[in-house]
Amino acid sequence: MLDFFSSNPIIALAVILAVGLAIGQIRFLGISLGAAAVLFVALGLATANPAIQIPPFVYQLGLAMFVYVIGLSAGPVFFKEFASRGWKLTLFIIALLISLVALAWVIIKALGLDSMIGAGMFAGSLSSTPGMAAIVQIVNGQDPSMVGEPVIGYSLAYPGAVLGTILVAAIGAQILKVDHLKDASEEGLITAPLVWKGVQLSPEITGKVGDLPRLSGQSIIATRIVDDPHSHRLADPQLPITPGMQLLINGTEEAVDKAIAALGEERETKIEDTELIYTRLTVSNPEVAGRTVGDLKTVEHGFMIARIRQGDTEVVPDRNTVINLSDRIRVVVAPGRVAEVRKFLGDSEKSLADVNLLPFAIGLSLGLLLGAIPIPLPGGTTMSLGFGGGPIVVGLILGALKRTGPITWQLPFHANRTISTLGLALFLAGVGTSAGAGFRGALTDPSSLIYMGTGFGITLISALVCAVFCMAVLKLKWDESMGVAAGVTTNPAIISYLNGQTGTDLPNRGYATVYPTAMVGKIIAAQLLFLLL
Repeated sequence: MLDFFSSNPIIALAVILAVGLAIGQIRFLGISLGAAAVLFVALGLATANPAIQIPPFVYQLGLAMFVYVIGLSAGPVFFKEFASRGWKLTLFIIALLISLVALAWVIIKALGLDSMIGAGMFAGSLSSTPGMAAIVQIVNGQDPSMVGEPVIGYSLAYPGAVLGTILVAAIGAQILKVDHLKDASEEGLITAPLVWKGVQLSPEITGKVGDLPRLSGQSIIATRIVDDPHSHRLADPQLPITPGMQLLINGTEEAVDKAIAALGEERETKIEDTELIYTRLTVSNPEVAGRTVGDLKTVEHGFMIARIRQGDTEVVPDRNTVINLSDRIRVVVAPGRVAEVRKFLGDSEKSLADVNLLPFAIGLSLGLLLGAIPIPLPGGTTMSLGFGGGPIVVGLILGALKRTGPITWQLPFHANRTISTLGLALFLAGVGTSAGAGFRGALTDPSSLIYMGTGFGITLISALVCAVFCMAVLKLKWDESMGVAAGVTTNPAIISYLNGQTGTDLPNRGYATVYPTAMVGKIIAAQLLFLLL
């Protein structure tokens, strides 16, 4: 069977993916490897028979796909957070990576470790798959027969990278007696259910309907004007407020109650047997995606947006909220105009399934071209962002832009997640088989324990520094500090554990803020360490 796989790499690839993804779904102590299990299945097969090889082109394309769609997803959050506190965390991540490179260089030199395996170990200690790929790319240009060496170091250190950060998070939470829900509530991240209530405005409230969030100081939206119990009309944001106007407002119960106290008095309002109805529709029209609520001029099209569900999060929109493909939108609309609104938004699962791959191909091409540009370094050497760094940088920019003229860069939510998982799995299968022969020898070499221990030590230092600096200097909560530590690793298994441990979005906020910087920074750091060695 092993000889059969060696002569049929496509079949071998399919089997590696199937077995690896199946193992990745197994949970132990609340942790699962996910797509990362593919790497170890590929390593196992190639260790048993080093002739089993997946062509390099496969894993190069897979990595480029993986990081590009991650950039598309992370771009909006990254640039939004950067202006406030994101720049502080960005500077911290850069300083941390420089320090870790220096530490790894000293240890590798002091212990006389192999430079290629040591550089791969460094990438593995931070679970930087793209960083390891960047080293592989350099090695492939120098000596293709040695491309498996960095993968060996990566594979030896990777399990410790996942375990080390999780241990710091778990033990630290116990020592500090962290109250996850209280911390998230204090940071305003406990997602409360959304409600609607009626309000009659006080005579002194003036302006336009769209001014009510500002006037109340709350995140609410007015969706209906109540003329009488059986006659409602859309609350056009441009309509002037009239004395005694009665409206229906949406938001969290706390926000709605505070808004009513600031704006007037609560009035019992029924929505049954009125001229307007609520319905939920899915955005599939590319002409709508990537535009803000204000740009859409929804009232002119006969509806108002009350709520938007993006992924698993439901929000009350304002005029600057951007609509994405596959968003589920709750609209207020006249019964006779539902078909018109459905056509405007799309509401077609078939259209979402038939993904337009042209923008994806354009963006991926731009990323690969950027990654191919050589960056000169002192001493006549060069480095590049490679097929991992270039695509993520372009993905971040295009993700923040969302659309350029008629081109919508964003992918539907499910398509994004599918491409991300597939790309990562292809990459891990390819690099795993390339390291088979060397990994066989590493398993029987006692010095492998040195690489494993060194990598684990670097992981622990990284996580502990994140915890101390973020809490002491940036005044972040423990869970968000651990989210930053997880973001440094850019490892989905770690943030998955934190989400399960905390039950809040606080780790996700730290993770998303530093993820892009860490992803690109580790690619550069891994190459820099290899060149220094």
